[in-house]
Amino acid sequence: MAIPNYIQKTLVMKPEVSKIFDDLEDWLDHCRFNLLPFNPKDLYKSKEYKEWQRERSKAARNAHRDQH
Repeated sequence: MAIPNYIQKTLVMKPEVSKIFDDLEDWLDHCRFNLLPFNPKDLYKSKEYKEWQRERSKAARNAHRDQH
């Protein structure tokens, strides 16, 4: 059964919410592979998360610089 267009438009996730879920998923993977405790409430707050974000942004800048 096809979903009407007006319902599809209302079920689209906002970019801000999508980003939170993507960040949670990435952080879960990082915690799982590095045997760190995972608590969704700590997202954006914990010291470990902030360090991990800093490392990721540094790696992204280096990769971008290497391409140019």
